[in-house]
Amino acid sequence: MAESRARVTVVGAGIVGLCCAFHLLRSGYQVTIFDRDPDGDRTSHGNAGAVAVAEILPLPAPGIALKVPGFLFDPLGPLSIRLRYLPWLWPYLSRFLAAANAKDFEAGTAAMAALLSTAMDDHEALLQTIGMSSLLNRTGGLFVYRSEAARAAEDAGWALRREVGLAAQALNRNEIETLEPALGPEAQCGYLTEDWAHYGDPKALCDGLQNYLRENGAEIVAGEIVRIEGSATTTADGVRREFDQLIIAAGAWSHELSAQLGDPFPLETERGYNTTLPNPGVSVNHMTTFAEDSFVMTPMDMGLRIGGAVEFAGLDAPPNYRRSKALLKLAGRYLPDLDTQGGTEWMGHRPSTPDSLPVIDRSARHSNVFYAFGHGHLGLTGSATTGRIIAEMIQGRDPGLDLTPFRVSRFG
Repeated sequence: MAESRARVTVVGAGIVGLCCAFHLLRSGYQVTIFDRDPDGDRTSHGNAGAVAVAEILPLPAPGIALKVPGFLFDPLGPLSIRLRYLPWLWPYLSRFLAAANAKDFEAGTAAMAALLSTAMDDHEALLQTIGMSSLLNRTGGLFVYRSEAARAAEDAGWALRREVGLAAQALNRNEIETLEPALGPEAQCGYLTEDWAHYGDPKALCDGLQNYLRENGAEIVAGEIVRIEGSATTTADGVRREFDQLIIAAGAWSHELSAQLGDPFPLETERGYNTTLPNPGVSVNHMTTFAEDSFVMTPMDMGLRIGGAVEFAGLDAPPNYRRSKALLKLAGRYLPDLDTQGGTEWMGHRPSTPDSLPVIDRSARHSNVFYAFGHGHLGLTGSATTGRIIAEMIQGRDPGLDLTPFRVSRFG
């Protein structure tokens, strides 16, 4: 138990912040969570729902710079950049391109494999504690390709996964049809991995965690932290609150606070889009990744969610739902009987780092400040593990993991 109920403030009520609060509350700390809108929509609510343990390969892969122009000029492609935002994006983008080399790619893969090695167990332990184990579906993850040549082009990535102990079963067209009869002939081959699960409703998980935290003594406060001075936070409306320990887990906004504390970081928002179809007209059994087109579909409690894509346009630009519509058009190629009518479109801000590794660290300048942000596409996947690690760090315990790759100062 923490001595004399030390006061911990968590900035951010997304899934990472909630998991940090969960582990600290369980360790005996007095926990307060600040968020500008604790009950509002957020990336943690509308994401694809994956616990994607197998998704350990960093986005800046060798050779990706040669693919970017093709992505940008393809109206159905996985990447969009608003040109007027490019000057603000360049500090991030230049570091992203610098990280796209074999040495950094392999090191990043090893770091993510180590971080996520306990992710499934950490999620299941958390769910058992809050009484929501039924939310997680352990049906595995399906990756599909349009041709054997396309699958062979990703052999190196699958070999890296196997090297760190992740397994996948190769599938031919007949085996895919058996697993997912709704997939048409575009899905010619693929892999099925058991190192994957998905939530039937990510928002239900966040709501359940908030309820558990409140019922067990945590305070959740609506307020945007805009200033940190000494051992006190101040909200936009002037409310000042002292803390003993502070965790910044504010997603894509985290760097605005870390910079105040002398820890600048080149964080960006990858704006992700999806559409949830309440009556899709097809039955889907597995969360499926369409590898060549960089999008996913997830069978959820409220319908079929089709999502993915990356847009760089900053935190304030209005959504461009043409990205959602493009994803539905792609999905229709694989699912001939898909009914795209009546869907709910959504956009969220993934907090993205140039090397695809999150920040899990203690501030070098403030020994009572900790960082837990930048998980990109793997926020839900890594949330329970990150929360456990942060709680162990605050208690002075060894998390059993080399955190050097996740330091906040790694870009200088």
